[in-house]
Amino acid sequence: MALSITVDIEPTNRCNASCYFCPRDQTPHQGLMSQQVFDRALARVLELRDSHPQFENVQVSLCGLGEPLINPKTPSWVQQIRDAGFDCAMSSNGALLDERRGTALLEAGLQTININVGDEGERYEDVYKLPFQKTLDNILRFKEMAGDGCKVNIVLVDYRLDREHIKYMVKYWQSHGFSGNDFVFFDIMNRGGALFVDHMQFEQYPELDEARRLLTAGGRELPICGAPFIFLFVGYDGQYYLCCSDWKKEVPLGSVFDGSFLSIVGEKLHHVSDRTALCRTCNWDPLNRLTEVLRAVNAGAEDEAERDRVIQVLHESTEQVKEMLGRVDPALLDAAPALADRPRKRIPLTTV
Repeated sequence: MALSITVDIEPTNRCNASCYFCPRDQTPHQGLMSQQVFDRALARVLELRDSHPQFENVQVSLCGLGEPLINPKTPSWVQQIRDAGFDCAMSSNGALLDERRGTALLEAGLQTININVGDEGERYEDVYKLPFQKTLDNILRFKEMAGDGCKVNIVLVDYRLDREHIKYMVKYWQSHGFSGNDFVFFDIMNRGGALFVDHMQFEQYPELDEARRLLTAGGRELPICGAPFIFLFVGYDGQYYLCCSDWKKEVPLGSVFDGSFLSIVGEKLHHVSDRTALCRTCNWDPLNRLTEVLRAVNAGAEDEAERDRVIQVLHESTEQVKEMLGRVDPALLDAAPALADRPRKRIPLTTV
């Protein structure tokens, strides 16, 4: 069975929005990906697919910690990705998706765009610090232009912790022609601890020990996070990072000029297995995920059936990761050097 992998290539970690649920000020350096870096990153994706048949289902997503359309090269990169034979998706906040850029993206062959716009009117402008009417006009025009050629999804982040608001936004976008399968839902994410969220201070909660006990019951191993292995991440600077939750870019694992995606898989396994600093604070970490559910159960907001479901999902996800790692050269899995001794590359702010 072939394994499905998504490679996130970050055109930039700059953004034109200033959402309060996004820790923009925590990025240590910002810039735009260069053509040279992109070419090498795409070559690494080709290498992954062509040299390892078990990874033939590979999609490339122009995504990251910023707004891809800030980088003027993004439409041409869609074309390069499609010419290389990959499906191509992109994420955006829609504010820069004017007719010119939209036309360029569609002509390049973009297949999916995920647009994060989880509020409307004045409330949207308060949250995103962007003009709502312009964004709305951009989205509706692009959807009409795209027709059946590009799937347009609305991303709704539950940053209010208010499910009724999410339902309201679904109805709002449905009134503008979106259907029930045109939505992507996310709970708020703490971005590897870069964003302080009141209910995500996991190390302080007694439920953390309970979660560990439940997950290791019967001698089972603690589940590991699959995100670093299923969603591969290349930063704008050409560095491999553990995953997209590394908002502070604290765990660089080498450059696309120095090694392949598989050359760093052992280091990734080391991080998620030992729950090193980034993982311990991240709300995607399996132990932290169950801790959050247990707190909801104890507060009466969830029941034990949900607790049991999450435990099952976490163990099943781990088995999928193990299946993937079982197809990798064992020597690569052992290649986990002393990460603390690796110098962490820092790149200054670049301008264009």
